[in-house]
Amino acid sequence: MSFADPTVVVCAILAAIAGTVYFYYYSPLANQPDIHPLQLAQQSSVSKTRQSLRETATYRSKSTPDGTRLLSTLSDDMKTLRDAIRLGRSVSSPSAVQVIVEDAVQKVTSEEMVTRVSALSAGLLRLLGEAQIKSAAIYLEGSVEALVAYQACIEAGIVAIPISASESPANVSAILKHSKTRLLVTLSALAVKLGAAAVTSTCIKHVVLVGELDGSEASDAFRAAASVTHFRDLERGVGCEKDAVIEPADAAYVLYGSVDEGRAPRGVVITHANALAAITGIIASLPATQVLTKKDTFMSVASLANAINLNFINIALTYSCSICILETSDAEKFINQAYQLQPTFTFLDPLITRDLVQLFYSNVVKYPKLEYAMFMSGYRRAQDSLMHGIVPKFNFWDFSYFRHYRNVMGGKLRLMYIDGPTTPSKSIEWLRVMHGAKVIPLFGTTHTTALITAGSYYDYASAIDTHNVGAPVVCNEIKLVDAVDGVSLTAEDKPYSRGRIFVRGANVAVGLWNDKPLELKPGNWLELPYYGEIFPNGTIDVIGSTQWTTKSSLSPSGYLSAECLELALASSRAITDICIVSSPSSKTLDIVAHPRPMELFAEAQLCKKTYRMKEIEKVAWCAEYIRDKIIETARKSSEFRWVADLPVQSVRVRLVSAPFSAENNLALQDGTNNRVAAKKLFSSL
Repeated sequence: MSFADPTVVVCAILAAIAGTVYFYYYSPLANQPDIHPLQLAQQSSVSKTRQSLRETATYRSKSTPDGTRLLSTLSDDMKTLRDAIRLGRSVSSPSAVQVIVEDAVQKVTSEEMVTRVSALSAGLLRLLGEAQIKSAAIYLEGSVEALVAYQACIEAGIVAIPISASESPANVSAILKHSKTRLLVTLSALAVKLGAAAVTSTCIKHVVLVGELDGSEASDAFRAAASVTHFRDLERGVGCEKDAVIEPADAAYVLYGSVDEGRAPRGVVITHANALAAITGIIASLPATQVLTKKDTFMSVASLANAINLNFINIALTYSCSICILETSDAEKFINQAYQLQPTFTFLDPLITRDLVQLFYSNVVKYPKLEYAMFMSGYRRAQDSLMHGIVPKFNFWDFSYFRHYRNVMGGKLRLMYIDGPTTPSKSIEWLRVMHGAKVIPLFGTTHTTALITAGSYYDYASAIDTHNVGAPVVCNEIKLVDAVDGVSLTAEDKPYSRGRIFVRGANVAVGLWNDKPLELKPGNWLELPYYGEIFPNGTIDVIGSTQWTTKSSLSPSGYLSAECLELALASSRAITDICIVSSPSSKTLDIVAHPRPMELFAEAQLCKKTYRMKEIEKVAWCAEYIRDKIIETARKSSEFRWVADLPVQSVRVRLVSAPFSAENNLALQDGTNNRVAAKKLFSSL
């Protein structure tokens, strides 16, 4: 045999191996779609034909077709939220662990949690006495005590009023004054921060403190302002001898949104029936094989006052899941704890979602050029797979890159819920590729228990190609009605119907706390302050809020949706956060942006320019560079290409040195942009 023969054989073997490796590892499209495409072609159905040309037909989930009743509970045994939580306790073993995260990890067994909740609920009832309306404000940071206090309120039939610990003392005082509650559960440090004056100006008679007050004058003043009881003392008491009577229509908790400057707070009453309907809507959107169990772990990174997050707290309690509480908007802190606690599902608000994407992307761009090119090649392949209904699995890119990032977050995360309307499509795509979890967009308002739509579990292209927020959930119906407030959006629009979003169903609240009831339209329809668009498959895109969708002479359509434009421009890799603040009469497009540090650093090195991030708003070339990137991004968008055609002087960019947050007043507590504060940045220009 000649020398060439073994060479040929070896080359043939190597070629065969290379072909096999490529097919199974390099080609994600070798896998089959997880579900047949036709099953995603119609995600909601028309339940009623349109009543007039001014509105669309009524849409509802395919799981509850026309002729069947909308679902409002998971079981006939669940008539109240207390029933659901008790059912969760009944299926958990006494040794089951609820993991609560603070500065250090604490582990509380289910048996210990039941004991603490029972004792505290009885203690709270003793403090409230014979009050006709029993309510308690929970003003705590994410902790064991916050979860115990919330469950104790539900157990005792006390209306819980959660308040975020990051709210300003002035806002907390305004909420307490409006709520007229007699009982406040808070942390000693927060009590001192709030101040005695804030208590004396309200109806607060009893304060339950977590921790000790010091000997300062502020602490002494606080003790004098109300009757102070220690949380631990109430927990040492005995449980209730008999159950409080609770009806489905009774209030379970009250949600106060961000307190607008100059306006009185508004608390939306969420009944037990409303809360159960929201739980049902989320659970019913999951395939039967993915239903949550006591083996699952929910990581909560938002406060109890966050309406969506509270829904998932309720779900975790109903299914006896372990719960990790880490109230933060810091993505690095989140992944550090996720690595240790290995959650299986989570909800991320807009602030932490943006921070998480930036954190991982800033790591990727540090790769050497060749490795970065390889990574992006794999990313594009995985992206292509998603758009074909395939989750990339068991391929080279997954093994060498993406699996590493999943393991950084514990490696077990399978469900990631996000706020659909405010999360850019590129961020959703990034999370799906990098973390391998099912990223499910949600949409709702405080008045709808924070839920009216949810993305399909298997629709991996949702919120990427059309930025839809899914179809109606099983507990409500949706329709669009022509806008009559000057914005030209109608049911007759082409190619898809557009208009004001209307909703009805068991998840829709009908009352306001200490205020007049919500005004419903004929047929029990609630008019939401949002415009929407319905796609042929029955999914919905949220165009924007009525407050920030205005007439505009700049736009060819005659109107401008600030939220829609932000989401389109946020796909630029040069931008971390962006806010559009133009008014209806404005002749300029005003943009506040926080540049992505690595992109700015790379441009500075390339062009040999200097800047200081702390003084970025004063560096002219940085603003010009970001404006060029914004225009470049707009040029790629079919809907907002007109931005690229505006004169340069009509696009004004103001840079800020830090990401948008509640601390710098550029983001509200729910993670959305604070446009009022952003607009003030242009007052000096």
